[in-house]
Amino acid sequence: MDERKVSNVIFEKITNVSDLLDIEDIWHELENVAEIYPFNTFEWVLNWWKHFGYGKKMLVLLVYEENMPIGIAPFMITYFEKGLLVKRIKFIGSNNSDYLDFIVRKGHENEFYTSLVNFLERYIDAFTVLDLEHIPEKSEFFPYIMGSNLYYDYDVQDVCPYVELPQSWEEYLNSLDGKFRRNLNYEIRRFFKEYDGSFSMVKDIESIDRAMDNLIVLHQRRWRQRHMPGAFYSKRIREFHKDVAKDMLSKGELSLFELKDGGKTVASLLSYHVGGKRYYYISGYDLDYSKRSVGTITLGLAIKQSIEEGDRIFDFLRGDEEYKKNWTSSKKRNMRFVAARPTMAGKFFCYYIIAENKIIKKIKDRFSG
Repeated sequence: MDERKVSNVIFEKITNVSDLLDIEDIWHELENVAEIYPFNTFEWVLNWWKHFGYGKKMLVLLVYEENMPIGIAPFMITYFEKGLLVKRIKFIGSNNSDYLDFIVRKGHENEFYTSLVNFLERYIDAFTVLDLEHIPEKSEFFPYIMGSNLYYDYDVQDVCPYVELPQSWEEYLNSLDGKFRRNLNYEIRRFFKEYDGSFSMVKDIESIDRAMDNLIVLHQRRWRQRHMPGAFYSKRIREFHKDVAKDMLSKGELSLFELKDGGKTVASLLSYHVGGKRYYYISGYDLDYSKRSVGTITLGLAIKQSIEEGDRIFDFLRGDEEYKKNWTSSKKRNMRFVAARPTMAGKFFCYYIIAENKIIKKIKDRFSG
């Protein structure tokens, strides 16, 4: 590790896994006093690096004010992505994650962001670009970086539907479209009447491999039928998600729901439960039970359990797919934000990345619609 001092703030650079493991307790402490997402927890970041960090350089910045840790910038450096001859500063977890942001102790945002922007102004050279993906539009980073000496640009990257949960399941049902509400209630009653139905959450570590394998098989079969690769298309991705699931379960932040007919899992829903919010990540269902709407039933029962547990938000994460409109009309946005030196080359790099983002978004919007 090496340290860089800015005013009364000290930057500690974490550049390898051994040093990252050394700050696990500090990371967890900051998770408890910051706005946190599943995708910037220590468990997600460590496992992501383990499975996808090859060819990249770790540059995690642990920021202290005097002797107190006030925040983390979970950065990495990538080289020559997609033919662009430039070094990029990115969040660890880019591409596989839904919300990526800085971890900042509440009440110390000004000190953290001011010092971070000063650091970036010095670190970014003529062939380096700050390229932040999936950063929530409400991130407090934006006013600070936009007031810097760097050139910047941004674009919407994802639309993220979510539900602000009411006090009761009945109140939530009454907020839904009448036809959809009636169909949902009917399908739930019918399933538990006609089948040996049960709905539960995986709670023990010994069951997690089986439950994740079931989820992966159910998800992949459905997408392969549509001639699409599915989210778990490679062994590396499958192993990453299984490792994260084990760590998050041990931490009490995994919610893996299963709908069963007897001993057979007919639908699974993987979510993460962090800070009084449930983040619905991915699901799968048995195609033989598709006429019984088992995917819809599982999602409805997961929302119901969130309400009963007192959660504030049920987050559908990125993607404005049509089915999500049945459950909510509330949406927020993730941004793609880039910054570079205010030179002709720096402005070109930013333009190139944002243009690429617009093309990718058009393709995604076409498929989600």
